Amino acid sequence: MKPLKNTLLELLNIQGVSGREQKVATYVADRLTELHFTVERDYFGNVLAQRSFGAVSQANQGPVLLLSAHMDTVVSFVPGRRIVWEDDILRSSAGILGADDRAGIAIILQVIEGMERHSFNGTLKIAFTRDEERGRIGSNEIASEWLADVDMAIVADRRNRRDIVTSCRRMTFCSNEIGAYWELMGERIGQPDWKSCEGGISDAMTYAEHGIPSINVSCGYQHEHTDWEELHWPSVIDTTNLITEGILNWRSVKVTVSVR
Repeated sequence: MKPLKNTLLELLNIQGVSGREQKVATYVADRLTELHFTVERDYFGNVLAQRSFGAVSQANQGPVLLLSAHMDTVVSFVPGRRIVWEDDILRSSAGILGADDRAGIAIILQVIEGMERHSFNGTLKIAFTRDEERGRIGSNEIASEWLADVDMAIVADRRNRRDIVTSCRRMTFCSNEIGAYWELMGERIGQPDWKSCEGGISDAMTYAEHGIPSINVSCGYQHEHTDWEELHWPSVIDTTNLITEGILNWRSVKVTVSVR
């Protein structure tokens, strides 16, 4: 997982506070282009990309799955800060670490890079969004037309280690069957403690509001938005493996999205 670690460290060294995500956007757009995705920046500055894999044809479209994380941090990184590794834990020497949500971006880039080695037939769409920390502003600006064909959205922007967020206080994001599917994927990678749960507001809510079944999965960070933020490195790897397994085994699952 050395490439994943390198990507994470690179992202943790790029400033990108809410409203000033341009450097992060340039980084991820360049990486996606290298991975042969068609990349665009919408009028708001979200980085949107897509690529079809395998023998996709008119007769065999395959699923369209959306992977999403946000590019902004709630405050800027402290100039000159260092990333401190203590066993499996990363922290910042001063101020926030920024794993919320640079860990999610790194995970997604690793997942899609690994697709070259697998037999996935379908299309991956990627949304790296702006201004999530101030209320899902960026994801709310993504054109409905771009989202119209998405079968499932997987957001990587959750604290803790093995949560599968399928709802928040305001609404459910997907059916119980989809939650159970992702729990099964956890079992398949030897981690049966991945569990569906209620969580907070994230870009998963935006996609669910478009009628797309959505989940938000843990990325291993804790105490986000504080000077005590930390990231559990093995959990970054675990989430990468979970999303990969879910993509490769995707099957049609009964979907329900409902406002409470």
